[in-house]
Order: sequence, then C-alpha cells, then structure tokens
Amino acid sequence: MSVFGHMVWSSLVILVICLAFTGYTRGNIGYNSTTLLSNIPRQLNIAPYESLEVHLINISAESAYAIFQTHTQKHNLTVSLDGEHHSISEAVNGTNNGVVTLLKINQTNVTWYLFSNVNDTVNALVIAVTYSVEDPVAGGCNLEFPLENDPNLLIVSYNHYKAVVDHQLANIGFEREPILQPPICEDQSVKKALSYDTYQYFLLERDLREASYFSAIEKMLTVESILKYGSKIGGGLSLTTSVKPGQGVVYNVLVTENKGNISNTMAAYVPTVTYACSFNSDVDSCYAINDTLTYVLCTLSGVVGLFLCFFGHRFFKTELFIFGFLVFLLIFYIIFTVGTDLSSTVRIILSVLFGWIGGSLWLLFWWCCGIAELSVLLVGMVLGYLVTSVIFFTPLGSLSVWSSNFNYGMTFASGVLLVPVLLLYWAQKLSIISCTVVGSYGFVIAISSYAHSSLTYIIINSIRRETLDDFRNVVLSTSFHASDIILSVVWILLTILGAAFQFYRERGNHRFPPCPRSEWKRRREMGELLDERRPLLGNRPKARSYMNSDQAENYDEIT
Repeated sequence: MSVFGHMVWSSLVILVICLAFTGYTRGNIGYNSTTLLSNIPRQLNIAPYESLEVHLINISAESAYAIFQTHTQKHNLTVSLDGEHHSISEAVNGTNNGVVTLLKINQTNVTWYLFSNVNDTVNALVIAVTYSVEDPVAGGCNLEFPLENDPNLLIVSYNHYKAVVDHQLANIGFEREPILQPPICEDQSVKKALSYDTYQYFLLERDLREASYFSAIEKMLTVESILKYGSKIGGGLSLTTSVKPGQGVVYNVLVTENKGNISNTMAAYVPTVTYACSFNSDVDSCYAINDTLTYVLCTLSGVVGLFLCFFGHRFFKTELFIFGFLVFLLIFYIIFTVGTDLSSTVRIILSVLFGWIGGSLWLLFWWCCGIAELSVLLVGMVLGYLVTSVIFFTPLGSLSVWSSNFNYGMTFASGVLLVPVLLLYWAQKLSIISCTVVGSYGFVIAISSYAHSSLTYIIINSIRRETLDDFRNVVLSTSFHASDIILSVVWILLTILGAAFQFYRERGNHRFPPCPRSEWKRRREMGELLDERRPLLGNRPKARSYMNSDQAENYDEIT
C-alpha cells in the first residue's frame, strides 16, 4: 500500500475514534446530574452552557404522570424529554417551562434534560409534580403548541396595560401506559367534564428581587398552594387581564374534572410570570418605569390637593379654576388620545394647556353670572367621577356586563351626575366635600407615585376604559398590599380632617362670596358717588341686602 493510502486510512481511523469518544462524552460525561423527589421544589445554580440531567426517583405506584417544571426570572432555559434531540416536539425553551411524562407500568424513575444557552450563571427553580390516574392531564389535548402534551401557560402578548394568558386543553385522567387508547380529546363528554379557572398572585410593587420571584412561584406550583395563596380571576382557555408595569404577577390555571357524585379532581398547569416590562432591553425597561414628567405632575397634584383639602372653599375662585382645569384636562386628553397619534408626552402637555384655558373660562363664567349652584355643579361632577371610578375599581368593575360600551357608559355617566344632583341643594356642603375628597386624593396620588401604590389606577383605569376600545374586555385585577391600605387610611383621615376644618372655619359666614361682576359694578358706582363733582345724594345705589362690605372683604382672595 502506498504512503498516501496509509495516510488516508490513518486519518479515517483517527476520525472514527474521535467521533466515538465525542458521542461517549456527550452521553455520559457531558451531563451533570441532580435528583428530585415528587412535589418538592429545589433551586439550582446552572453554570454557563451547562447540560444537566434531572432524575425523579421513588415515584409512587399511584402516580400516572409527572410534570417537570423550570422557572427563571430573566434567562431562558431549554427543557427536553430527550437528551440527544431537541426538536420542538420534544423540548421547550423559555423562562417558565414544563413538560409532561406519561408513566409506564412499574416505572419508578424519570429523567429529563436541562440546557443553558447563555454565558451566565442561571438560578432556577425546578420541581416535578406527580398526579394520579384520577386527576385530569393538564395540556393533554394540545391542538396548537409543539409538544404533544403541553401544560405550559403562555403570555401571548402584553403591553403597559394588559396581558393575554393562553393555555391548551386538558384531558381526563387515564391509566399508565401501555393502554389501548387514551380518551379522545374531541369527545364532547371529555370537554364537558373539564372546567378551567385562572388564578393569580401579586408580588409587591417594584419588587424585582429574584428571591421574591422564587417565593411567589412556589406559592403557585401545586393545586393546594394555588387554592391557598392565589386569587381566582376568571375561566376559559384564554384570559385578558390588566397589568401594572414593574409589578410581577404569577398566573396559573387549575383544571377540574367533574365526576358527578364522585369527588372532583384537579390538576395545575405550569405557572407563568409577567412584569409587563423587560429585564433585558432598554425599551420598556423594568428599571425605568416613570419619567420625570410623571413625578413633576404627581408632585404638583400633591401640593394642589392639600390646598383644596383645607382651604378650597375659602378661596372659592381658585377652587373653581382648579376644578375647571381638571374637567377640561380630562376631556381634551380623551379627545387627543382617541383622535390623534401624538405621543403621550405631547398629549399631556396639550391637555394641560387646554385645561388651563378651560379653568379660566369657568372662572370667567362665575365672574359674570355669580350663580353658585351652577358653578358648584361642575365641582360636584368631578367628585362624582372620582366616586364612580372607585366603585369600578372594586371587583364590581370586572363584571362581564360592563364589556358593553352602552352599559358601561350609561352607568358611569349616571354615577357622575348622581352625586352632585343629590347634594346640590346643599351647595356649600357639596363644595367643601368635593374639595376635601378630591384634594386628599390628589395628595395620595403624589405619595403613590413614590410608594408605587395601586391607588393611582382608580383614575387611570377609568381613563383607559374611555380611550382604549380593547380595554372593555380586560379583567381588572389590582393588588392591594400594605402600602395601599396605609394610603387608603391616609385618604380617609385627610378627608375627615379637611372637611372638619373647612366646616368649622366657614361657620357663621355666608355660603358663597358675592358675584365678582356685581361687586365690581357696586364699587365703581360707589367711586362715582364719592366724586366731588357729583351730588352727595341722588343716584345712590342700593346696598346688597344679604352681605355688607365688611363681610364681602372676608372673601377677598389671592388667585
């Protein structure tokens, strides 16, 4: 054999040895290994580009299938049923993953494969949850997703105000393999036997810590923990729910198999989490939720709110300007949002400008007419808007009847008008109550912007319902933590203190100051009377019967 032939054969032999060694290494040495017990979560530190074998051992003979789950806060991991092939029918990639393994007769161990594709250490929470033959199979009737049995919840889409959560159909429970045939998913009896309920669990506002993330996930992994810690928000295969950027929400679905007279059984899907923002992008970053303009406006709201709460009715002209400003600000913000494609900052600036003009026009109306009841009517409507928004902020606002624009619009408008109509007979009391309730809420908004409370969304949700057409199908779900409770108490106390102070200060005074235009005319005529060129008597104006000049001076204001 020639020298060239020897070289060729030697190269082939070396290549075969290398390939064989590589395959042996991949199958036996390339994987690290860890062990799990059923229904017990465990946290792992996965090295960059690490491959890991996860073994579930000592499986009970009563178990029919197992769901293996991995959860990370920021980085994607790949979970596979097969260590050699990562096809989409055998593997899933993401931050909240799960795969179903149907157990065979006498099987006591299961192995799954976990892969990291990032150049960073990834902290992950893993768990294997087992279910019996009586329990429904979460995702066992998958018709859309790649896996044959897909128990994963997907955040199909999200933005700054809503998230769409989707999942696949389940199947009723069945015996371990081999069996003749699993229940047919298209069978109507199978579909009718299963019902779905979506649960959620809130993290604290702006709590982006990984430890808090894992703690929240652990509360939504099993049927028992979901029923204990979760809040039911709806049912069906797809749910659109409201979100708050920067606040984590854990979602999970419980599927119930209705067995008539026999006790119903339940199974949990794989939970998923959204913060309605991004950890890995500068766009919609979780670390920069509010901009400078937001903080400036909220701070001004606090200053003006305190003024209204304790001195609003005393400085009546200033009160009218502020409430006129708020009404026209809201009206034009809705118009600019619905009718233009302007950026949020431009819409706010233009709305503030038109609000200023509107407040000035409403003040001019009072200056010319001086009709207290009509002027206070607008003030009362702002109170009605806030009270109605509070009612729709409660669970009553999530009723399906409000998905109709007509039902919502007529009910909301009735609420806005009902409050001033009921109190307009006592116009002074309506003015003081409106100042204290709206003013104290303005102060609470300022604190809320720094404390990250949910009370700001009392008004934000109403504005979104009026400007965003798809918001009518959103299930309103808002957290109510310690900071929200504290600010609610502060709101109530400020309202009581402000009302008591203003009612005490206004005791013995006339309900409203005189009409500015009439007073201006009176003073001008009095000035003409004191002119040396005019007779001391004659053409003397009649003094106002309900208020003398000393009392009128008590209502001189700084506007």
